[in-house]
Amino acid sequence: MKRITPLNIVTSLILIWIGFGLIDDTWTWNSIILGVVMIAICVIADQFSRVAIGGLKRIWLVQMLFIVVTVIAAFVIWYIKH
Repeated sequence: MKRITPLNIVTSLILIWIGFGLIDDTWTWNSIILGVVMIAICVIADQFSRVAIGGLKRIWLVQMLFIVVTVIAAFVIWYIKH
């Protein structure tokens, strides 16, 4: 049985975001590509962390740190651009 990790939760939230965007018909091609890239990054990072780190508790800590660093980097990039 596969264990739930933070990146699984983030991937699910991205899929929900894409679904609501498709229902509301507010998606552009750039948004679709961004969503697919974000899902691919989450899946690759999740699989890499499962192979590299043994325990589920350590996986949660590392993946939460990855998510926090990614969000902070995104805000910094957004702030620099604006």
